[in-house]
Amino acid sequence: MALNVQFYKVHNHLTNEDIVIPRIVNQQSLDFSSLCEYLADGSTVTAADVAAVMKLIEMRLPMVLALNAKVICSPEGLTFRPKVSGSITQSELKKRLEAKLAADPTLDIDVNRELQLSDLSVNDLTASISIELPKRWVERFQSKAEFKRVIKSTTEVTEDGTGDGTGDGTGSTDTPTPTPNPGTGDGGEG
Repeated sequence: MALNVQFYKVHNHLTNEDIVIPRIVNQQSLDFSSLCEYLADGSTVTAADVAAVMKLIEMRLPMVLALNAKVICSPEGLTFRPKVSGSITQSELKKRLEAKLAADPTLDIDVNRELQLSDLSVNDLTASISIELPKRWVERFQSKAEFKRVIKSTTEVTEDGTGDGTGDGTGSTDTPTPTPNPGTGDGGEG
């Protein structure tokens, strides 16, 4: 098996240039029970043991992360850490202040005041989980990955994001130049 890659030509309006980009197509899925069976294969643990441990990780990891701890889950450094996002801009602050003033005209509010750190409140934040993959995982993946070009007409993406069906020949049946697989020294599949 190989990674199925298709190329698209799009117009970048910021640089006013056309650019060809790749994307993965026909991505397969490995369901949870199949993953457990795969991980248990050749091991002294059963698929049920693997599933039980993975379910415990799924249930308990968010609670540990909520205690403001980062969790290192593998000897090579697979790390889960809490992440926070959210922001406020000067224009968003102005809209909020104008809304407060409209709700209660008796308030003395300067809607044009300068943005301050205290204007971003906890209510504006969203908590999420950040996952850091070990570099060795990426290196192993790159050494195993082979690319296969999808043989079908590629659609050119127009300004409105829809395809016009004309294509630019990137999806033709020509064979791309083999790309070396990092770490193995041999050529990739064309």
